[in-house]
Amino acid sequence: MAVLSQEEILKELKGGTYRPVYLLMGEEPYPIDVVSDYIEQHAMDEAERTFNQTVVYGRDTSGKKVGLECDQYPTFAERRVVIVREAQATSQIGDLETYVSHCLPTTVLVICHKYKALDKRLKLYKAIEKAGGAIMETKKLYDNQMPHWISTFATKSGFGIEDRAADLLAEHVGTNMTDAAKAIEKIRAAVGAGLKTITVDMVSDNVGISKEYNAFELRDALFRKDKRKALTIVKAMGQNEKAYPVQAIIAALYNGFDHLFTYCFAKATTKSDDEAVKAAMAVGERSPFMVSKNFGPASRLYTASDCMRITNLLAEYDMRSKGYNWPETTTRDMLVDLVCRVIG
Repeated sequence: MAVLSQEEILKELKGGTYRPVYLLMGEEPYPIDVVSDYIEQHAMDEAERTFNQTVVYGRDTSGKKVGLECDQYPTFAERRVVIVREAQATSQIGDLETYVSHCLPTTVLVICHKYKALDKRLKLYKAIEKAGGAIMETKKLYDNQMPHWISTFATKSGFGIEDRAADLLAEHVGTNMTDAAKAIEKIRAAVGAGLKTITVDMVSDNVGISKEYNAFELRDALFRKDKRKALTIVKAMGQNEKAYPVQAIIAALYNGFDHLFTYCFAKATTKSDDEAVKAAMAVGERSPFMVSKNFGPASRLYTASDCMRITNLLAEYDMRSKGYNWPETTTRDMLVDLVCRVIG
């Protein structure tokens, strides 16, 4: 058994190495789909799939039935492939241990167990280990990890993406890798083969996100203490609460002021703009140019203590947005109140 990442499994597969069992499990479904789709499309020629490739869904089968399907030899082909999608819904999935404990070397079994991990106490898990299978466990990314994931995805796809565009797209999709990948593919299809770098305009035009009214424009307006612009943005957001969920806006602002605190603190202690930029990069900022452009001027308007006050305030409003100690109000009024308290 090997606990492998998506990249490690794909490297093996592209090199022609197929293991007898793949247990693809965890909170984030996107890497599970990537690996299972690759196996479905590349494990054998299209002509061989009719008799040698079976795809079943967990809600329609049981562990015993999957085992019987796997326990057959290929027909005029090197291998059989059995893919169990939505395996978390499989009835008596533990019964699959009977097959896995003596699995055929000519069968490739792919178990797609989404949204949660398979219970590692099951005999099935231990049987997969002994059979030399591959296990991949996925985790949900945090909000502040999504822009980097989007940038990496774009690079692997053969083009770049502006940092601001990645931030904007991350704000739109949250931590949903599948939605991010679909949005990028939509942009690539719209732009065509000449795509070199995804810009903010491309995201705005093809994904339907306003480049003027979003959490990052709001953050920058607050960084500049541009109260008029900040109020214009939050009033526009308040007219479409579905497109601009208040918790996502607060999270983006919290992340921005938390990074600004790091920048301000480093600048105050080292007396160096370069060290302050390095500190901001260390906590998740990705562009030294944008740090200097946005954080430098902001540090002349906010101290590290100011940033601490604001992050505490944002944490308070996050709780209130979820119904704690806050009278019923609209998103618009809540954000207007927040802007006024941040800028003063």
